[in-house]
Amino acid sequence: MKFSRSLVRAAITASVVGLSVQIAVQTVWADSSADEQVIRKNLTQYMPNLPIDSVTPTPVKGIYQVLSKGQIAYVTADGRYLFAGNLLDLKAQANLTARVRSLQNLELLKTVPADHKMIYPAEGVKKSTIWVLTDPTCPFCEKLHGEIPALQKAGIEVQTILTPRDGKGSQGYVESSQIMCGHQQKADLSAAMAHRPLGGPACKNAMIDANMQLADELGMTGTPYIIMPDGSSVPGYRPASALIPEIVQASTGSAGQ
Repeated sequence: MKFSRSLVRAAITASVVGLSVQIAVQTVWADSSADEQVIRKNLTQYMPNLPIDSVTPTPVKGIYQVLSKGQIAYVTADGRYLFAGNLLDLKAQANLTARVRSLQNLELLKTVPADHKMIYPAEGVKKSTIWVLTDPTCPFCEKLHGEIPALQKAGIEVQTILTPRDGKGSQGYVESSQIMCGHQQKADLSAAMAHRPLGGPACKNAMIDANMQLADELGMTGTPYIIMPDGSSVPGYRPASALIPEIVQASTGSAGQ
């Protein structure tokens, strides 16, 4: 079989281009790997008590992302300059740091034991799931609790996690422990939200402690605190009519992650 000269030239050109791309990718990977080693070495030298979970390149040349026990920071390739804050892609109008936090939130929520939360299932086909960190003594939590049936009717599953805003020993802490200790948790939560006294022992302090630790790691600033399907957070109360469109939009975002 004979090949035309033009076909041979095209094949050679394609091979050279392919080899160039392969070399470029390998070079970038090698540079990133070398930078990571330097960053880890120097950060360990300058900040010996800093646990380093991961070091990864960002879209900004010479700037790397460092994860340390859920905290996000950025460092130069020589490991000398470190800064914290939001990395913004102005052209794409995207908060790259917030995206990472959202993914972290979803991974954290996967670790929550089933018996640490109350699940209000969606009616019909489940379209989305949200997580609500709530306190039985919080007035705005009470208002959001009343929106759960509307969310369920919209095909949204609500997973509620008791996280008393005033900390250990508070009324919310005791009531949360009582609620999770009983056999009618949802009924007891509704009773507490309606300001009715609870009976029974508070035997789930360790569980509530773990929930409060989770709240810290999720960055909870107050209750109620909603984690959306894409892992983003919505602090405070929202009526179902306003919350449902936000959930739909967040669900679309999570599908692309």
